[in-house]
Amino acid sequence: MSLKWRLTGLFLGMTGLSLLLFWVGESARLVTGEQQSIGVITLALLLPAGVVYFFTSQLTRRMEKLHFATQRIARGDFGHIDLSDSTDELGQFTVELNSLSRHVEKIVQNGTQEAQKMEAILAGMQEGVVAVDHVGRVVLVNTAAEKIFEREGTVRELEYLMELTCDLELEQLTRKVLSGQPSATKELQIAQKTVQSKINPILTEQGQSRGAVIVFHDVTELRRLEQMRTEFVANVSHELRTPLTSIKGFVETLLDGAADDPSLRNRFLNIIQAETLRLQRLIEDLLTLARFEGQENRMQVSSSKVSYVQKAYNKIKPVILSIAQAKGIQVEVELPENLPPLIIGEDLLSQLLLNLLENAVKYTASGRVWLHAQVGPKYLRLEFGDTGCGIPEDILPRVFERFYRVDKARSREQGGTGLGLSIVKHMVEGLGGSISVDSKVGVGTVFTCILPRAKS
Repeated sequence: MSLKWRLTGLFLGMTGLSLLLFWVGESARLVTGEQQSIGVITLALLLPAGVVYFFTSQLTRRMEKLHFATQRIARGDFGHIDLSDSTDELGQFTVELNSLSRHVEKIVQNGTQEAQKMEAILAGMQEGVVAVDHVGRVVLVNTAAEKIFEREGTVRELEYLMELTCDLELEQLTRKVLSGQPSATKELQIAQKTVQSKINPILTEQGQSRGAVIVFHDVTELRRLEQMRTEFVANVSHELRTPLTSIKGFVETLLDGAADDPSLRNRFLNIIQAETLRLQRLIEDLLTLARFEGQENRMQVSSSKVSYVQKAYNKIKPVILSIAQAKGIQVEVELPENLPPLIIGEDLLSQLLLNLLENAVKYTASGRVWLHAQVGPKYLRLEFGDTGCGIPEDILPRVFERFYRVDKARSREQGGTGLGLSIVKHMVEGLGGSISVDSKVGVGTVFTCILPRAKS
């Protein structure tokens, strides 16, 4: 029954009951001749009032229950409201409120899931993401952006973009995007990092700007590789041009008549042969380096082939000893018996030993060169040392770069291509090992290779 009809019926019923009680009292007074009884009057007033009070108390409790239920929904508690047994407007309202509660709960759950998904995506991105509102206040910064700007744990204290990036030009570009410009890009220098940023607006349905998203991409490694590529091309061109120019010059000299002089002819031909061999070594080293830098070579290096240091050293021993004896350098090789095998082919291991020992002999004017081996649980430690001129500390990190030479003049005189240490580094890292260098000028240099042992 409708609530309004219940209240109307209650009003009419209680009014009728009061009138009835007054009529009964008045009839009794006329029959007995007595005055109107106070008890009858009191009953005529209090009984309807008590019934009305009871009904309104029930109605108030139901209203309070609905009030507490709406407060609970506002707090995020979407439990069922148990008032659906009533058929009046409050009962219908309760049914609709329960339906609304379930609907809001689904919306909140979907929103929470989407927020968690977005948070996971932002946290897993390598690119930094910063969102700002329509006045440029920072509203979101992901973990990658905190790392790029080195502001971990302090982002919550920031209010505006300028406080995070400290870049006035980026701030101005962001303002332009917020004022209607479609998008903008800028490359930043942050400490030792190069960061590329792209600013995109966040638009409303009416096309008005409500904020912007700035994506930061760390391109430091990309720029470094581009620089390395440029330097590599320049170095290769230089290394090839030098012997080719020499060969071209001597060939032209021979063609111009020097070939008629036997002494000149033999001298020039020997130089041409030496430069040709130098070109051949350079090309072979470039091909070797390309193989080691390729993914397919890592599989070859880490294949099932095994080798022993003693056998690999015996293959290159005559070459090393002949060079050392010509310079009066003592070679000390201490390889304990029963050294474990290594997971590398014997030819590759021989090339590794040859590159490092030949380098040591070339850059040692007098004294000694040594190769020591030490066995570990999973690795074999090889130490290549010399008492040569040493390498300055500031250029130690560059000795493994392609074409880098500590002493360019001496390296070219001795036929070096500048690729030997780079080849060794790629070879060792392809095995899953490591190589390091320690040197002091005037004292000597020590290269240490950590190579993984083969499973026994």
